[in-house]
Formats: sequence, C-alpha cells, structure tokens
Amino acid sequence: MPADRMARPVSGVIWAYRFDGKGQAAPVAFDACIRPLAPGEGFLWVHLDFVDRLARDWIAGIDWLGPQARRLLLSPDDYPALEYDASSVWGRFSDTLQDPDEDSDRTVPMRFAFGPGYLVSGRRHPVRAAALTRTKIDSGHPVGGPVALFEVMIEQVLRAIAETLRASRTEADSIEDRVLDERLHDESRRLGPLRRTAVKLHRQLSGLRSILREFAEDEHVDGSHVASRAAAERLLRRIETLDQEVQEVQDRARFLQDEIAAKLATISNRHLYVLSVMTALLMPPTLVTGFFGMNTGGLPFLEGAHGWIGASLIGGLASGCTLLLLKRLGFFE
Repeated sequence: MPADRMARPVSGVIWAYRFDGKGQAAPVAFDACIRPLAPGEGFLWVHLDFVDRLARDWIAGIDWLGPQARRLLLSPDDYPALEYDASSVWGRFSDTLQDPDEDSDRTVPMRFAFGPGYLVSGRRHPVRAAALTRTKIDSGHPVGGPVALFEVMIEQVLRAIAETLRASRTEADSIEDRVLDERLHDESRRLGPLRRTAVKLHRQLSGLRSILREFAEDEHVDGSHVASRAAAERLLRRIETLDQEVQEVQDRARFLQDEIAAKLATISNRHLYVLSVMTALLMPPTLVTGFFGMNTGGLPFLEGAHGWIGASLIGGLASGCTLLLLKRLGFFE
C-alpha cells in the first residue's frame, strides 16, 4: 500500500488531534495525513476503534510504530502490560466502560503507544478515560507532550476511581449507621455490591500499580524516558493513596459483615433461649396431661365433676418446680 495512503485516516479512527508547540490541540481533518510531528512542532494523538478491521490493517502497516508496539496494540489480550524501547512506550491498562446501557463498573482494556511526536490509543469498547481526556482537551487544556497526555489519561482513570470510592464510602457510612443502631437491620444485601465494587477497584489499581512500578523502578531505563519515569512516579503515589482508601472500605465492609453476623447470632440465641425456657416449662404439664389422657383404669380424679382442677394444679405445680430448678441452676443469669 502506498505510504501516502497509509498516512491518511481510515475507517476506525474515532478522533485525531494535532498539538502545537504550546500544547494547544486542533482536530485533524479527515483528509489530512496522520504521522508523528517533528521535534519542536508538537505531537499527534490518534484514537482508534480496534473493532474495525481497517483500523487494525492501518496499525499493522504504519512504519513509525515498532513491531512490538504494533503487536501489542493488535493483541486480543486484556491483562495490564507496559513495555518500552529506546524511544517509545506501549502497553495496556484497565479502564471502565463508557456505556449507559451496560454495566458502568465493567473494566475493559485501553491500549496505547507513545513516542517522539505521537500518541496512539485504541479500544474495542467505549472507555471513560479517553472520553474524559477529549472533553478536557476540547475545553482548552494545554498538553505539553505525549507523556503529559498519557498522564492525563491515567489521571482520568484515577479520578473515576476516586468518584466511585467516594460513593462507596458514603454507602458504607449509611450501612454502618443502620448496623450500629439498637434495632436490627440486615444490611447484607447492600454490603454485597459494596464489597464487589471495592474488589473491582482494588484489582484495577493493582494492575496500574504493577505496570507503572516496574517501569519506574527499572534501572535499565535510559535517559530518554526521564519524563516518563517522573510521570510514572507521580501516578504511583496517587495510586498508592487510592488503594489505601479502597483497603479501608474493604476492611469496613468486613467489619460490618461481622457485626451483622454477630447481631443475627445474638438474636437467634435469644430466640432459642426463649424457646428452650418455654419448652422446659411446658414439658411437665405435657407429661401430666399425657398421664391423665391414658385410657387405663385406676387413674385418679376419674370420679367427680372437678377432676380437671386437680390435674391442672398438678401440671402447674410441676411447671413451678421446673422454673425454680432452672433458676437454681443459673439458667436465667
């Protein structure tokens, strides 16, 4: 395929921006070439839909992306990853789905590759980070380079996580108020989604932390990635803070679950206690009525119209004796 044709937008390009030397963005026309800009002229950001076969063919054919970067961008794998060479960085990170018709907590992979004069990103499902980054750029936010743009994208992911975390803390506060109330409120159904959300957030943060920490702590990274390592270190600090807050939410959810279980166990024991006392008190009268209910001869109180009074007195006396025995044994202490 001719080089000029490969440099033009294809079906599957969701948007493309050209940033000038001051970091101001301008949309790229559909008939313009998509190629990295020369040093000092700015850089290019192109966002692709990898569901489209033409977009995948375009990635496979461009010459300014390394073969390993092209391979990762086109890979069907979803796990987080980050690789680099002397001049470029590429990888995957987990982002949340940007689709109101589906589960907004679902995580999907976001693929990226950046180097001198370009940043290429792509996904198979609408992702939140790219949409929020585009909104921020359209509002006039300047971006100094591909590394800064990548950092903005990760910050949007962390901001979405922080918003979800704030909602989770509010939900945990509400559940805690009801659980610690004197009356019993079984909040197990509300705790389930809370714990599931915390697990998803922790998993997403762990993926980001693993790829960024490995890159930031790698002693073999040369001087061409100084800005990238600095950005990774800044993002790592933010990720560590958010992950600690997620751990606090998980700990609170476990505490509340244990508190609910303890309250339910206490109430169950109290009910069993009452039933045990009632059973113990009713057992002697039951034996008495069973004894007098036998169809045999020689039973007392058979003669006369008031025999039932004597049987009732015997049953009541038996219950009273049982009650005194239970008190003496310390059953009511």
